[in-house]
Amino acid sequence: MALLSAGPIHTLQAGLHTLVIAPSLGGRMASLQTTRANGAIIDWLAPLDTTQGFDAHQWPKSGSYPLLPFSNRIREGRFRWDGRDIVLPAHPGQAHAMHGFGHARPWVAEPGEGRIVMTLAHAPSGEDWPWRVAARQTLTLTPEGLEVEMAVRNDGETAMPVGGGFHPFFARVPGLRVQFDAAYVWPADAGGVATARTTVGERERFLRERDLPEGDFSRYYGGWKRTATLKRPDGAALTLRAGEGLEHLVLHAPGGCDFFCLEPVSHVADAVNLAARGWEGTGLRRLEPGASATWRMQWEIDAR
Repeated sequence: MALLSAGPIHTLQAGLHTLVIAPSLGGRMASLQTTRANGAIIDWLAPLDTTQGFDAHQWPKSGSYPLLPFSNRIREGRFRWDGRDIVLPAHPGQAHAMHGFGHARPWVAEPGEGRIVMTLAHAPSGEDWPWRVAARQTLTLTPEGLEVEMAVRNDGETAMPVGGGFHPFFARVPGLRVQFDAAYVWPADAGGVATARTTVGERERFLRERDLPEGDFSRYYGGWKRTATLKRPDGAALTLRAGEGLEHLVLHAPGGCDFFCLEPVSHVADAVNLAARGWEGTGLRRLEPGASATWRMQWEIDAR
């Protein structure tokens, strides 16, 4: 069992906002709060308890963590790449590899003025990602909100597939409404692995602000406009803007929970195998030795 231990936390403040980061707990954002003029505090993320460690593969459903060097699932942890058969460890309790390793390792923090930089180095060892990787996250808090940049560099000797993104657990409060626009949805099987691509139908649409479905709801979207809004019943709103390369969006909203996930990511679940089968629009990217992939995200907060 891989354990992440609680360690030093770092706090950024700008304007009305306070961001807490826990590098030792998988490079996570632990909480993001906004204090309104009347003293009311808004938790945008489901807060992570930074005083407790946890099993790196049974993480709390809170905070926000980085996804790298792939997002979501790879079917049975297997794919073929440049003539090699790659086998990755399955996530405990599942048949598939899941979410990469970025959230399951401690990161090294480099605090700065108004921002924090976190770095992570991966060297292959046994049955894991067989390429050497260096990753860097930069989190900047401003009076307008949050800016995040993540870069992944291939330090190996051969080209590798690469993907990434961001996995926030947003606080779900009664009356919260969500809006975004997407062209495609990728239906998934019972194991949560995408199987095909179809056009978004009326039942999938979030073109107008709407409540989250009451029951379990998980969808993989593609071709979205890279902008989503979360509007609380008290009028406060967060606008998520994703940069180029984050052309996919995961909406995971389990019924009866105090969180939901809205994840801007670079590719659909199991992109490496779907692309090999001839599907277009998977978001799969090839990263040559020494090259880097960079993804950016902004959260604009209006809490007047």
